[in-house]
Parts: sequence; C-alpha cells; structure tokens
Amino acid sequence: MVIKLAAGHQKCFAVNQDQLNLNNKQNFRFKLISFLASFVFLSAQGVPVHAIQNGTAPLTAPNLVQVIKQNADGNRYGGCSGALLAPRIVITAAHCVTEEVTGLLSKVVWVSPPGAKYKEHSEDGKNYSILENTNTLAESRALYEKYRAISIQITSTYYSSSDIVEDNDVAFLVLSEPLPVTTNITLASDEETQNFINQKTTARIYGYGKTKFDGGVSLVPMTTTMTVDFLATDVKNSVYLTSSTSSACPGDSGGPVIISTPTKLYLLGVISGGPTAVVGPECARKIDGYYFTLVTLVTKYANLAFAAAVEVEKSLEAAKLTTESELQKAKETIEKSEAELLSARSLASSAETSVKNLEEAKAKVESDFEATKLELAELKKKSDELAAMIQNLNSQLAVTKKRLTSVCKVKPKPKGC
Repeated sequence: MVIKLAAGHQKCFAVNQDQLNLNNKQNFRFKLISFLASFVFLSAQGVPVHAIQNGTAPLTAPNLVQVIKQNADGNRYGGCSGALLAPRIVITAAHCVTEEVTGLLSKVVWVSPPGAKYKEHSEDGKNYSILENTNTLAESRALYEKYRAISIQITSTYYSSSDIVEDNDVAFLVLSEPLPVTTNITLASDEETQNFINQKTTARIYGYGKTKFDGGVSLVPMTTTMTVDFLATDVKNSVYLTSSTSSACPGDSGGPVIISTPTKLYLLGVISGGPTAVVGPECARKIDGYYFTLVTLVTKYANLAFAAAVEVEKSLEAAKLTTESELQKAKETIEKSEAELLSARSLASSAETSVKNLEEAKAKVESDFEATKLELAELKKKSDELAAMIQNLNSQLAVTKKRLTSVCKVKPKPKGC
C-alpha cells in the first residue's frame, strides 16, 4: 500500500499498524526520510539536520557527508546525508538531489567535508549552525561550496515522488574537487548482500538526521546499529533493517549502511525511508515493537558507479588537457620571455659598453680639464709676473721721465732735451 504524506510541513512517515503484517513483512511502502520541502537552509552552510534516534556520536565518521541542494527557487535545502566512496564520488539517495515539485535534478548540489561537525553561531540577530572550523556564515559556505556536484548519475527509470520511496532511489555524485578518503569501503556484491541478509548481519548506519520528534538538533554526525532483516518486495533493490532500540529518522536519507568484517568495510546501501512517528517524543515509529529502516541496496547499481568513475576520468582528462594547454602556453611565454631577456641582456651589454666608453671619455675630459686648469694657473702666474714687471718698468720710466724733465729745465738745455 502507499501511505500518503502526513499533515504538516515536514516529510513524515506514517504506517498503518493494522495494515502491517510482520509475519508477511511486505506490502508496505515508507515515505522519504528527509526535510526536503520544509527545511530551508537559513544558515548559508546548512543548519545541520538532526541525527539518528537513540544513536551515539562516533569518534569519527570518515565516509559520512551532508548533502545540500539548491532548487530553482534559489533556496537551499538540507536534510540529507551521503557516503564518500572515492575522493570525488559520493553516493546518496536520489530523492536527496531532486526537486520536490518538478522531480527534476536540483540545479546545484554540494556536500560537506566528511564527518563535518557544527557549532552554534549568531549573526545579524539570527542563530545559525556553521561548520566547526569556521567563524562566519560566509566562511562556512565558502568551505562546503568547494565540493559541488558537477555530475549526478541516477537510473533512467527513477521517478521522484514527493511522499513515498520509489524504486532505484540512489544517486552517485561526481564532485568538482576531491575530498580526503581516510577509510576505504567496498560496494557489497550480490552474493555478499544475500549472505548478509541470510545471516541477519548487524549493520551500522550513519546520518545527519533527526533524533527526536520535536527537533533535538545534533551538531555532530550520529550512528547506530540495526539488523539486516528482509528484502523489500514493494520497492526494488531494497532491504529492511530492524531494531527494537534505534532507527534512522528524517534527515538520514542517503546515509551509508556499512557492514564490518575482519578484512573489509562493505557498503550495503544507503538509507531511503522508514515509518516516522506522528507524535513525540521519538522521531521514528515502532511497529509491533520494532523500528524499520528502508535501505536501497548498491549491488545493482555498479553501472552508475562506473558512470560516475567515467565522469571523474573525463573530468581529470579535461583537467589534464587544460593543464597541458596551459603548460604549453606557459612554455611559449617562458620561451618568449627568455628571448626578450636575451635581447635585454644584449642591449644591457651594449649599454654597459657605451657607459664604459662614456666613463672613459669623461675621465679623459676631466683629466684634460685638470691639465688645462694647471696650464691656466701657470699662464695666470706668468701673466701676473709680467704685469708686475710692466708695473715696475712703468715706475722706472716715470722716474726717468721725471729726472729727464728736471735736466731739461737747465739752461742752456743739454743736448737731447
């Protein structure tokens, strides 16, 4: 049966207990676990949505990311989680990256750094939650906006519904920039998946989801364990997890479901839905003493993972070509600069020669000038000596003339007067 969306703004999951036969464990569909239409990202980085009910905060969550999307209306919406598979590949639920009204892929999708934690922050009279290692709204936004989905891979048969989990609810995101992968996880194969179901293996789930019906904001990722119980017959390629103590909640959609073995960590699938409580205090609803979480299995979507890997390869190849082109341009620029430098050095050498010649000419002129000054000084000295001699002669001449005048006054005048 299809359960209609419960009243209110949040996407809730109501299951009619009378219609659920746990002995049969089939014929019921769960609505999406997320805050898609109602939870607008008032904080630019995304207020961290709430986390798993009755879960714990792990020391680390190296493969868990928060998924943020921007719809055509320009608003940012949060409330989803995702799993980091490779530096530039994230897997999440398909409904986390589609618009609620149109069902089309969201215009912009980002992810947070893996295992991101948040802190409360007040700015411009409003309260927000920002990434723990930032100090402002803008700084927090700038940090996660580096990790934008440049390609989104979903199946051609996926149909986005606003109130129920549809078949093939899985998406692979190719990121613009790589994120650090410190813990490797392997996609579970068909055989491994069936063994996990047959053995009712314990799986660990992670998410940025709700903890309580009335909110219960968690600033850190949360985790819990549930049992891999039975295959879903109403949603393709899906399995139900069960637990009597804990569950995924709204906001955990797309979060990883991981099974640990002595040698590997397996990604069984991603959280896609579950029954949500209609009254508090718990965010999930128990049915016959159990919580149920619906998980989309990854084993059937190797083609999408491969397509995502191909997109990464194409992106890297394009980046390589761009880099090679830029390197070639840089090489040409360097060669041109080297030629210009050689020319400049040649001109500098010529200039140095000219300067040297000018300096030598200057030195000669200065030397000649000094010699001329000496000669002029010598000439002045001689001129002064001649002037003194002339003055002396003039004095003697004046005396002689005076004497001659006296002699010529005698009568009879001497001969020669």
